[in-house]
Amino acid sequence: MKKIVMYIMSVLSLGFASCDLMDLKPLDQLSEEDVWNDAELLQIYVNSCYNAIPHGYRYTDMMGIFSDEMYTRSNDYRNQEYLGGAMDAENSTGMGILNYWSSAYSYIRKINTFFVKAEAGSVPENVKKPMIGEMKFLRAYIYANLIWRYGGVPIITKVYNLNDDFGIERNSYEQCVEFIKTELNEAMGMLPDKQSESAQGRASADACQALLARVLLYWASPLNNPTNIKQRWIDAADAAEKLIDTRYSLVDEYEDVFLTWNEEVIFARAFTQGNTTDFANWHARSGDNGMGIITPTQNMVNAYEMKATGERPYTEKADGTLVLNAGSGYDPQKPFEGRDPRFYASVLYDGAVWMDRETETFFGGKDDANDPAAAQPWNATHTGYYLRKFMDEKVPPSGSSVKMTSPWIHFRYAEILLNYAEAKFEAGEEGTARIYLNKVRQRTGVKMPDINDTGDVLRKRIQNERRVELAFEHHRFFDVRRWKIAETTEKIPLQKMVITKENSVKKYDIQTLYNRDFKSHQYLMPIPRTEIEKSMNTLTQNLSLIHISEPTRP
Repeated sequence: MKKIVMYIMSVLSLGFASCDLMDLKPLDQLSEEDVWNDAELLQIYVNSCYNAIPHGYRYTDMMGIFSDEMYTRSNDYRNQEYLGGAMDAENSTGMGILNYWSSAYSYIRKINTFFVKAEAGSVPENVKKPMIGEMKFLRAYIYANLIWRYGGVPIITKVYNLNDDFGIERNSYEQCVEFIKTELNEAMGMLPDKQSESAQGRASADACQALLARVLLYWASPLNNPTNIKQRWIDAADAAEKLIDTRYSLVDEYEDVFLTWNEEVIFARAFTQGNTTDFANWHARSGDNGMGIITPTQNMVNAYEMKATGERPYTEKADGTLVLNAGSGYDPQKPFEGRDPRFYASVLYDGAVWMDRETETFFGGKDDANDPAAAQPWNATHTGYYLRKFMDEKVPPSGSSVKMTSPWIHFRYAEILLNYAEAKFEAGEEGTARIYLNKVRQRTGVKMPDINDTGDVLRKRIQNERRVELAFEHHRFFDVRRWKIAETTEKIPLQKMVITKENSVKKYDIQTLYNRDFKSHQYLMPIPRTEIEKSMNTLTQNLSLIHISEPTRP
């Protein structure tokens, strides 16, 4: 069996072997019949399809760089150009995780092949049934990621051959939602509510329900619900409610949520020492020989409230100008004191203790680009901050064979509570919305003041709570678009914290790092031009995209 496992990855990537002229089965290859008629090989085929789900432990796939959460100094114009409007229909190659079209449909074909071939195979139905459930979940998740980026897309359930007609058309967003709902409801009947510890990382009925709750929340949101059909919000709330007070609870310490499998995790990507990433090295401080490639912005830091008052330090004008919130208790020359505990668990700031030393992002500090002793100053932060969330303090960024194995969480209980709070608010039940919003804020290790606001102020508090609680988890990009506030939030320049130190006294100055722009056509990603050509122009492009100049730096 070990030899078969060694062969399987190359076989699945290169295709199935054919018989030779004497019809003898090669001893070093697997035939198509082997896979569809062997339960272990069939499960390996299913396992390989989990790679269709994007995760954030590849640094090019951290979606925070396409929002106001994070900044990358690595090829920054290319990474930011979508936000600046420089991606058009003639040059729509996208960037990593954003341009998901080709990868998505490649996996859809692989999953569709499974449904055709496995049905005719000899693997017993009771063994095959949970695999079918997994594949239905994966196909639904792929389509969810497609519609969140592109709007309505073609629903394909057949396997196309080379001589088939590729003149396909786009289905509507609503048709895609209905397809996803059907897939997930069918999958729920084939999967356990929650997978056992030995099967962590596999789809479950609860993972299906969590995905359905998010899909319906997005479907109810202003971008996709311009006439504000109330029933959509009710449906979204009902979907989230099915996971509340079941098998999940909030972990006491916010930082602990992201380091291990725990009672808050509903569905996540598993990693081991044999299947890991260099995430710790990519995001670590330069003073620890880390690369500091992607770092939190001052914009993100400004979103964290003051612990005592529950107020944000600044109000922000449309042009990015910050106005001090005098009632918040914030001191601009003591900017890191008295903040929401989630700030300290998410961001490494100047003075933050990590790996037994203080972080130094002041001018000339150990983790600053201007450190005269730095061997690689280009690996230092450009924002004044480093990422702490997801990072394991016991895993050194370099010089060790030990790698980070923290799971990448796709769905967790706190998101379900926030989904429910938002949907209930928009359905007109503000009291219920406040209760569940405050449940998240009252996590034992957080204990932020309760929110008692109403109306549009409460809506903004709900939105900021998602921004803080779900920071860097691939939500912000989609949230500002589905709320249709991106034309405000994405025009605000990215900001940095500049710290100087003289005679042991530090001075803090928030400055513009990067100017941005946003146009209405950018609410949806453009379909890659090559895909439109493959369809013989039967695929229609999203709104006309106009090539404009790259965003400017100050």
